[in-house]
Amino acid sequence: MAFVESLHIGTFGWRHDDWRGSFYPDDLPEEWQFDYFSNAFRVVLVPQEEWLTWSDETLCELQESIETPFYMYLELKEGGLPNHFFEHASEVRPLDVCAELEQLKRVLSVLASSVAGLVVWSELEFTQRLLLDKPVTLVSRQYVLPGWLWKKDGVCFSGHPLGVVFQLSSDGKEQVALLNDFMDSLSGVKAGTVTHVPFIVGGKINMQQVANLKTIGELLGY
Repeated sequence: MAFVESLHIGTFGWRHDDWRGSFYPDDLPEEWQFDYFSNAFRVVLVPQEEWLTWSDETLCELQESIETPFYMYLELKEGGLPNHFFEHASEVRPLDVCAELEQLKRVLSVLASSVAGLVVWSELEFTQRLLLDKPVTLVSRQYVLPGWLWKKDGVCFSGHPLGVVFQLSSDGKEQVALLNDFMDSLSGVKAGTVTHVPFIVGGKINMQQVANLKTIGELLGY
């Protein structure tokens, strides 16, 4: 059994047009979507394309809306993975140190402890960890960070424990197997070093399936 307090199921972003009417009420204003989402789920992975656009006003609104415990992770793209695996990535390009890294530092400065970590997609050796005072999860076919490791479909997730899938089965037994496989990877994590573990669903997200995965995790005692 892994030495973690809880597993949190979340999604890749919370702004999805097809969620209106299926997850968000039809009449819910867009500016209230984050509050609605954070009442239902306790973790989110924010796409790089989204946090790069955040203005000072948006950052202040998010800062005021976030209620603990809520865990926000930020996506960073450095290098690239095949688009057939990460179908959300129409273009994967290196992090621009002059502009994008400055925006990242700005986001981290305002949101501070509300940002729980960074998720880096890379087929280049990751060299910017010393610039980022946050836990890092590396997703790569070639490289791994020291410590925790989970392999899924030929891709390594390493460093800070965090799982991502971009195709979630609707079959309950397959969802059970998925969570058990992920949680088994945490057996070597030292007690007290990790209090929560995020598991993110991306791709074409079916919120009913995500809710079912969350329920299964709770029933399994995770």
